[in-house]
Amino acid sequence: MLALEAEIVVVGSQGERKIPVTSFFTDLFTTSLSSGEILTEIRIPIPPPGSGGAYFKLERKVGDFATAGVAAQLTVGKDDVCERAGIGLTNVGLTPVKARRAEEALRGKKIDGESIKRAAQLAAQESEPTADLRGSQEYKRDLVRVLAIRALDRALERSRRGK
Repeated sequence: MLALEAEIVVVGSQGERKIPVTSFFTDLFTTSLSSGEILTEIRIPIPPPGSGGAYFKLERKVGDFATAGVAAQLTVGKDDVCERAGIGLTNVGLTPVKARRAEEALRGKKIDGESIKRAAQLAAQESEPTADLRGSQEYKRDLVRVLAIRALDRALERSRRGK
């Protein structure tokens, strides 16, 4: 949802309220819902032609909390120039992380192996993992880098099919 810039719709006694997904999670297991509000809808924009997305995660076993996850959404124009990039990171911060610097590094540039590696490194730097039984901070940052490369590669591949 972060990579696609979704919008959360909630309803309460004060009526309907729309919340950008980037503002929905405020802390660990905490959202921006007010007392008496309920989430009623998640609006996910339909990507334009030339778009592709992917999500990769690493989990110890199926159904377990992921050690880290990376979602990527690209809209690519002529000559593989990036028109839009969305990158969301999961389980590497108190809340989901929007990798804004990594996204910005791709916009307006040709998407290739080097630009993907640079964006993946920036995404890793933007992550804020904590050490736990699943790995150290360094391990999780490197995992974000690897998963970001995979997600961006797959998103680029899928964007080419959508033209």
